[in-house]
Amino acid sequence: AYIEWFEPFTSAPDRHHGLYKLSRSLCGGEKVASIVPLANIVRSVHLMPNFGAVVPREWTSDTV
Repeated sequence: AYIEWFEPFTSAPDRHHGLYKLSRSLCGGEKVASIVPLANIVRSVHLMPNFGAVVPREWTSDTV
């Protein structure tokens, strides 16, 4: 599996919605990624984007 890594969680969730915010791990401005055997994956995670005030109308399941 192709995995893009993120920084560890902050010590507390966001006070407004109770969710933790993540940021990508970067090295020299590039995303940190790995190829990991499926047998090594213990669980998956669902990430939700920070849309801001409005979700762009041009976003679809095919383009995001």
